[in-house]
Amino acid sequence: MTIPPHAHYVVKIEIYADPALPAVSSDDLEETDYAQRTADLLREMEMLSPQELEDSVHWQRDFKICRPCQRALLRNPLGEAS
Repeated sequence: MTIPPHAHYVVKIEIYADPALPAVSSDDLEETDYAQRTADLLREMEMLSPQELEDSVHWQRDFKICRPCQRALLRNPLGEAS
């Protein structure tokens, strides 16, 4: 669909990892095997592409949409089934 110039809406979507740190007790710190956790994390990361790794931390895009799409987006922003 072609949208005429100056007849569109701009949708900005930004998705990023929650920067809040979880609550950690001193017992948690003592019990955690950081070497194992690091090894597990690196193993998981090996299965992902550089783009997937980047997108898992931060993703941002701008979209131009028409008026009917803008109305639909306002009614159901996450596209959930009714």
